[in-house]
Amino acid sequence: MKLNKFIWDIYKQSEEGQKIINLFENGTCEEIVEFAKIEVKTKSETFNLCEFINDISKYISEPIIPEPNKINLETAKIIIEDIAKNGFKLKFEDGEIEECSAEGYDILYLVPVISISLFNINPQYFKPYFFRTKFKLLTQIADAFEIELPEVPLKRYKEERINYYWKLCETFYYFQEENKLTPSEFCAFLYDFAPKFISESEQALSELPKPTQVWMVGGDQGGRDMDFLDSDEIGRTHFWQGNVDTKRGDIIIMYCLTPRSYIHSIWRAISDGIADPFFHYYGSIYIGEGKKIAPISLKELKADEYFSKHPLVRKNLQGLNGYPFTSDDYQRLQQMIINNGGNIQDLPQPYSPAFSDNENLNNEREVEITLIEPFLHELGYTDKHWVRQLSVRMGRGERNFPDYAFLTQAEKNYEEASMLIEAKYWIKNNKELEETFKQVWSYGQRLTAKVLVIADKNAIWIYERNNDSFDRTKYIKKYWKELEQPDNFKDIKRIIGRK
Repeated sequence: MKLNKFIWDIYKQSEEGQKIINLFENGTCEEIVEFAKIEVKTKSETFNLCEFINDISKYISEPIIPEPNKINLETAKIIIEDIAKNGFKLKFEDGEIEECSAEGYDILYLVPVISISLFNINPQYFKPYFFRTKFKLLTQIADAFEIELPEVPLKRYKEERINYYWKLCETFYYFQEENKLTPSEFCAFLYDFAPKFISESEQALSELPKPTQVWMVGGDQGGRDMDFLDSDEIGRTHFWQGNVDTKRGDIIIMYCLTPRSYIHSIWRAISDGIADPFFHYYGSIYIGEGKKIAPISLKELKADEYFSKHPLVRKNLQGLNGYPFTSDDYQRLQQMIINNGGNIQDLPQPYSPAFSDNENLNNEREVEITLIEPFLHELGYTDKHWVRQLSVRMGRGERNFPDYAFLTQAEKNYEEASMLIEAKYWIKNNKELEETFKQVWSYGQRLTAKVLVIADKNAIWIYERNNDSFDRTKYIKKYWKELEQPDNFKDIKRIIGRK
């Protein structure tokens, strides 16, 4: 949905809205840092965060930041590019100097701080960025308010990841201009109005999909990781480093790094993996439903006949974060848990979606003929209820072709649809799923669809419109084999069956 002016005006005139707008208009550095919950750790205890924010030009060698009234879109872009390329130095009262560069990741860590300082210099073009480790929330906001985020650079392109901050600023600037917001109003929208809208509109998903993959992640040897793992809140959802190809429902093995050096617990992925451009480790997930196990040490893994030959164990678990385990690896691990006196009855088990109907499929059209269309017939539809490869005019006259459109309005160039289905042969990873979602989402916005469906040879994903928008992180996923179960078929038929 677009930003609703009526609802926005109510918020803007409310006491809370006025408070947040004023915070970004007149708030002190300390107040904004507290609001954003920003913490910065450096090598020196004499680093003054607000001194850095209030006069960043003292710390940046190149470029010399021009006067605010001499900054435009082009010069603002150049400033970020130069910061990304040349870095800067942190100078401390005790005389110590700390180099910050893309190569060392320090600038990625400091992006929220840099963004506040640049916002103070010129709020029209620079925006504060407080989504570090919360990039999933930003994607939800973008989906809800039809903001097209730029594509996240790959992990290895460190300079481009810093420049991504400018690409976001540019995107935010155009949204601000389109909706006639002041810079402070835009910040209130982004950090108060929109997150509350997302929170209020979120609907709990019935249950996690069955896991298809097992991954290993690590907990740091000290600090918050261990505090969380040792607490009584192990069942709660928590942000963690992980593989971007993690899928919601997958199994996560938690290993505690040295000096503990043991497998601590088994978790489930609560969200799909996501690439967070300013998170040091890039790949991030949310984990939950943790279950502690009888610990299995690295020493035990090395002594085990099976794991002693495992490539990860032979590397002393170096590079373990986001490392994929096979089902055989996981089965052997569970046997070791039993041997140590543990219980595996409550542990999640990988699910294999393969069944006879999809084993021999070779292309997208075979998926449509063998799986999708028979399933639609089971849901009560006939071939007359859908249009295949509907020609849709979008943008500057280009033609697009959703695979299946269930039309409620067929007048040329004014078509509307209740449901759209996009077929693929095989969606191998989250990147391909997101690209397919963007494709069918664009059709859905044009045709005001209520439901979007993605299907490949293994599974279907169902997205329901909520509060006039679709959320790429909220979907129901079922494997074709699961749909043979009466209760699963009944639940899906209730959502997408012929009314």
